[in-house]
Amino acid sequence: MGDHEEPLWRRAATHTLHTSIMLKSVLEERLVQEVGILLADNEALLNVAHAAAPLRMSDIAERLVLSRGGTTKVIDRLEELGLVSRQADPEDRRAVVVEITPEGREVLARARTVIDASLSEMWAATLSDDEAKVVIEVMDRVIAAHHAKDR
Repeated sequence: MGDHEEPLWRRAATHTLHTSIMLKSVLEERLVQEVGILLADNEALLNVAHAAAPLRMSDIAERLVLSRGGTTKVIDRLEELGLVSRQADPEDRRAVVVEITPEGREVLARARTVIDASLSEMWAATLSDDEAKVVIEVMDRVIAAHHAKDR
């Protein structure tokens, strides 16, 4: 089936996937070069920084949609860099909680600058506000439909 015969919903989905892969690649490269962290590191830092209380490793894994082993690798890397600290959970000494350090907050701010510049370059220069609203509305519907199936 040629492109002209392909259903539009499929083309939209594959374009979204391609754009996502491209965006992830650009962000990853720039974060590594300019800040010294991976995109997964940034996501972990964001989650830990914005949590109301220190997060357990299992909470971080769930928020990042990673395995516990994958989460441990991310947190190990961040701890080695001095960006997070781990302590025993005061409510359950068998569990560990993770908190962001002051250095982690500084790195997160630098990462935000890199990400904002990259997104601006790739999106703001390409989309009007009205087009951006349509993209957001469509992605929100797709996400909501996916989450509704999980319930």
